[in-house]
This record gives sequence, C-alpha cells and structure tokens, in this order.
Amino acid sequence: MKLYYWPKTRAFRALWMLEEMRVPYDLEFVNIRAGIQNEPAFCRVNPMSKLPALEDGDVKVAESGALLLYLTDRYPETKLGASPHDPLRGRFLQWMFFTGSCLEPAMAERMTGAQGNTVSFGWGDLARVERAIEGALEEGPWLLGEQFSAADILAASTLQIAFMAKLIAPQGVLFDYVERAVARDGHERAAAIDHREAERLALRPHTGAITPPAH
Repeated sequence: MKLYYWPKTRAFRALWMLEEMRVPYDLEFVNIRAGIQNEPAFCRVNPMSKLPALEDGDVKVAESGALLLYLTDRYPETKLGASPHDPLRGRFLQWMFFTGSCLEPAMAERMTGAQGNTVSFGWGDLARVERAIEGALEEGPWLLGEQFSAADILAASTLQIAFMAKLIAPQGVLFDYVERAVARDGHERAAAIDHREAERLALRPHTGAITPPAH
C-alpha cells in the first residue's frame, strides 16, 4: 500500500490513520513545491492535484474522508470505523463527511471574511459547526461516544488547524477533545515521521518525487 505524501500537508491525516492501524505501507513523496502534484501521473490518482491519495494494488482513492473510510472498511479489525451492520454506522458516516462538508468550508469562510448565508450554505457557519461537535462530545470522549474512530482523526486534525489559524479559541470542550486525540500513540508516531521528513527535505530539497525506504 502506497500513501502519496508530503510533510506539513493534509496528508498527515492519512499518515496518522495508518499509524493508528499499524498496517504496512510505503510513502511516495509528492514534491508540491516543485509542482509534481500537477503532473499527469499523479492526476490519474487524484485529478484534483491534492494530497493525500492512496494506492492499494489496483485501488486508487483520494479525498481525505474517502481515503480514511476505505481504510476502515479494508481493515475492520482495527476498529477505527463501524461496519454496515453496526448501529453506529449512520453516525460514523455522518461524521466522516462532516469535516469536509461542514468544518472546512466554515473555517474557509471565516478565514477569508466571505459573506456567509446560514440558510443556503450546508455548514451554516462556524459557530453552528462548533456547537454540533460539542453536542456529539456530550455522549463521550469521541464523536462515537467511547469509540475512537477515523472521524476523530479528520475532525481533531482540522480543529488543530483552526486553533493555529486563530479561527477558534483553543479552549473548552473542543480544545480538550483535540488534546485527547493528539496524545494518542498513533498521533505521536505520525507526528514524529512528519517532523523527521520535514527536516530531511529541508536539508535535501528535491525537484521531483522521492523514493524513500519502505516503512
């Protein structure tokens, strides 16, 4: 299995997921500084020229939510998802789509100062998004209650960005939630890899894709 990756990008979500799952994978570096993401070979994996993307044999999948959902179904034994027959499946799918369809657009709206429309826009506004997540967390430490899942990886990693960008104050229920998530061993392993590769690439800049040793 191959993860198309570059440090300090949204590909970190997929890296975190793989480290939580402890399944074998290789990193295929896509030098976004050199524009490699726009080359036809990568666009066949993700026509949006964005990271992350994943290749698993004949399977190619992009978009963070779809990629993580694929992995939960591919490796159900890791218990980072909910099977089709699990009563939690509906809520799991809801939260898997929530980050991309609600949290990120609301963050972008606030970041750019765009004029919103809480009636027409599916995300309402960032305040509504915050309340929705806080409401889910009333039932347990994670979005599915007691079960940590891929949906938490998406939400917590994105909330981290919201805190850093000062779009949401780093306090209260959401801050505590992110702190729980990033304290997990899987996140710590992924963060160490991301930091290591960021430092290595800064020392040895490349103009194309990098072939690293197998992970």
